[in-house]
Amino acid sequence: MYVIYVVSGREDDIIRHLRRVGYTAYVPKMIIKQRKNGVYYCIPQILFPSYVFIDVKKISPEAYYKIRSMNGVGYFLSTDNPLPKLEEDYIKDLCAEDEIGISKGFLKDGKLTVTEGFLKRHESSIIKYSRRQHKATVELTLYGKPHRIVCGIDIEKEHKETALVDTLPALCRNVDI
Repeated sequence: MYVIYVVSGREDDIIRHLRRVGYTAYVPKMIIKQRKNGVYYCIPQILFPSYVFIDVKKISPEAYYKIRSMNGVGYFLSTDNPLPKLEEDYIKDLCAEDEIGISKGFLKDGKLTVTEGFLKRHESSIIKYSRRQHKATVELTLYGKPHRIVCGIDIEKEHKETALVDTLPALCRNVDI
């Protein structure tokens, strides 16, 4: 898998053109919550803006010039080396679904615990989060260089576990058995 740098906003056009020519190409997208006039809307957003991932074993000179001649294509991040296997696996994991949904989690003693979604697999990579904005920033790598992406997350307030004794009525607690 190789990475192509493209003109921002043209990712979907280039994907369609690459697929028409016969290549398997990806642009990972995620749903984030955005607030407008007090109402939250779910909006798809590109995780790596200006990057298109093309799934080939090796780039031949003919394929290189064919892809570079497309309108909006800038350059290949590396034509000599494909994406490392670990990074290729998580890019394919990101692109397995059309768009990645919003993750869910809760706070306990000031620590974020992710219970479901994409961020559950990358919980250790979370740099910062905002409960109010429903966003978490994750640091992932491309060719070994760190890239920060913003993901959607719903975070519950402090998660408290209550003992069964705490849930009993006050009258029953003082009864001798």
